[in-house]
Amino acid sequence: MEIYIASFAGLLSSLLLAVIYLADRYEPEPIELIQESFLTGLAGQLVLIFAVSSLVGGLLWSGEWLVVTVFSAAVYLPFGLHRQTEVDERFDGIVYSVALAGGATCAIHLNNLPRVMAASPYRDALAPGAEPDLRDLLILAGSPGFTVELGRGLVVILTAVLVGAVLGTLQLRGWSPWRTAPACVAVGSAVMGADLITGGNWWLRGGLTLAALFVALAVKRRSVFRDRPQPRERDVLLMGLKTVLIVFGASLLAMVLLQAVVEQPQEDDDPFGIVHHTTDAPSGSGQ
Repeated sequence: MEIYIASFAGLLSSLLLAVIYLADRYEPEPIELIQESFLTGLAGQLVLIFAVSSLVGGLLWSGEWLVVTVFSAAVYLPFGLHRQTEVDERFDGIVYSVALAGGATCAIHLNNLPRVMAASPYRDALAPGAEPDLRDLLILAGSPGFTVELGRGLVVILTAVLVGAVLGTLQLRGWSPWRTAPACVAVGSAVMGADLITGGNWWLRGGLTLAALFVALAVKRRSVFRDRPQPRERDVLLMGLKTVLIVFGASLLAMVLLQAVVEQPQEDDDPFGIVHHTTDAPSGSGQ
């Protein structure tokens, strides 16, 4: 099961990094810095998970723990990108913020999905020795816990877009990290707090999606490089392949570390309150 989970998380992360790299079309950021931001988010989230699991044991990283993730990222980013010469337009804040959040979300999925799968009525599709086909995986992906997990990741990424827009704008205005960090924390905590209070209401998440897209487009239109776009680096396909290998390698390594350090769920764990139906014969059948 773990190899499927690591592959899925790696695939989502690779697609996310490709989207933000291609969206940054006026003055593309060096792919190495995007990779570094992703790995920083992945490593930082693993540290948080290990620290919490050492105190309270293995758990789903959800609810208030997602607020901790966003809070930590919002504090780190202004200091991590301070005096970074490559951050020379507002959209760059979004690029690095989303890459960092992508790494953190990858680690969250690697931690949460084993528990989601263990609670799913279709968990036998990924049992040791099973040979799931595409239909099995689609049914599994449509289970309630799985869609809830994807919704959590989506909110973290959308929040990163808004935090990144604030970060890029304030940093270009010359604000110090000590002034920028509280603003980023306020935006991130407000969005995640609203999602937590409303219980992941889909109206709120739909509005958040539209707001993030609007902000990203508005920030991009104000790029100082819009009238003189910079060429992309050469060998984009080769860099993309290297990025995919880095992402999948990091996902597999993180999965191994989580298996070794964090308490893993048993098949009868049910964090979502899903009742597992069995095929036991009725008591009156004489069996």
